[in-house]
Amino acid sequence: MKNIEVKNTNEEYLMDYIKGVYLEDPDSFLLIEIGANDGYCCDRMFPFVKEYDPNALMVEPLPDYFEQLQKNYSHLRNIKYENCAISNKECKKTMTYIPREAIINEKVRWRLEHSPHLWKAHWAQGLGSFYKDKNNLGCPELKEFQEEIVVSVKTFDYLFEKYDIEKYKNVIVQTDCEGHDLCVLKSFDFNRIKPRAYITEIYAYTKYPVSHPKYGKEVGMYSLDDEILAKKIFSQNGYTLYRNNDLIAVLGGE
Repeated sequence: MKNIEVKNTNEEYLMDYIKGVYLEDPDSFLLIEIGANDGYCCDRMFPFVKEYDPNALMVEPLPDYFEQLQKNYSHLRNIKYENCAISNKECKKTMTYIPREAIINEKVRWRLEHSPHLWKAHWAQGLGSFYKDKNNLGCPELKEFQEEIVVSVKTFDYLFEKYDIEKYKNVIVQTDCEGHDLCVLKSFDFNRIKPRAYITEIYAYTKYPVSHPKYGKEVGMYSLDDEILAKKIFSQNGYTLYRNNDLIAVLGGE
């Protein structure tokens, strides 16, 4: 297949675009976050959600982070919550993760040893995954803090039906699924609805720390073939592609 162009962009442009979509018609706007974690950690949407209280659906499978997610947005009126993971079929599945208790008790300090003000919000809280080696869970420095938990897995069709998503004209989707984003993307039915933007962390050139088993190898959380397939899915559905670490698909290329 021909090479699909991906343009560079920045956070300011992306968030200005999302705010613009919201302000067009707030009632017809819906933000869907798959892998919302606590709503705050490493989430570009947090300031936007806090300021505007948009219609939003926050999906997070890990119970301790799901609880904190609800607390962080407890003063807002328009957010709905779903305590599950999303995949291509409904089931129960084991996730590996670092419990929030280890984070807030400042046990995890790796790569932030000299930044104690960040220990209670360590980025490792966002590593929950179905895979043990696709992200930094593969690093030995984090092994001692890891636990496993069986979570409920639902599908996009489940969300579509339960929350009547098709009634919204201006949908923004963001997925942060730590190695599972391509499976999630492949399961999304663009014939039912075409989001105005779909943001996913699919990227073939992950930079691993030296201690990671995949360091220095020509492999990341996603392969080059994975990234090509993701770009093809978006292109075939009328999206223009941008890159700002995440792969950002904008309908029609606004």
